[in-house]
Amino acid sequence: MAEEIKYKIAKWFLSASNWALFLLIFILPLAIIVPSFFMPAYFLNGAHFFFAPGIALVICEVAIYLWMWSVGNTYYKMANFNNLFSNRVFRFFVWIPVLVSLLFLIFWISGTSMLGMGRLSIANMLTGALLFLIPLELLFMVGKFYCFYFTSKVIKSAENREIAKFDDFISEFILLLLFPIGIWFIQPRINKLFKGLKDK
Repeated sequence: MAEEIKYKIAKWFLSASNWALFLLIFILPLAIIVPSFFMPAYFLNGAHFFFAPGIALVICEVAIYLWMWSVGNTYYKMANFNNLFSNRVFRFFVWIPVLVSLLFLIFWISGTSMLGMGRLSIANMLTGALLFLIPLELLFMVGKFYCFYFTSKVIKSAENREIAKFDDFISEFILLLLFPIGIWFIQPRINKLFKGLKDK
């Protein structure tokens, strides 16, 4: 059952058009946040303003990393790279940003609740930042760059049917750093690889 769900998720992300991914990763989170700033207050519950940014961030990050997991995991296996280089670090780091985003949402909700009850203070904010947010943010950034690196390498290696060096996939790496703009250029290539995979 779990494997079937994983397969369906990967299949959707690998076959999705670039505009569908753009809607999921960018437009949907934006649609959650924007009403907080432009709609009259009497149309929205006050809680929407506080919870919308955290929920939008989680949707965006989960979508991005499910996409990278689908691409990295599928084409790593497809090209039989398991005998040439390991994907263990990628499998670890690809879930770290998702977990960090979920923790951020928990901190955000608890922080807004404390604010609503008048219990939020500068001391609480500094303690939370020093103990949790700064270390998690560092881990988040390291994980994000590594996932972009690995996904770029796998895409180029799968296309060339050989292990790509960093010089070979630097343009793919830059495109991923420019997410979600880069998705318009990367996803058609992912679709082409997926079509080739299905035709085998």
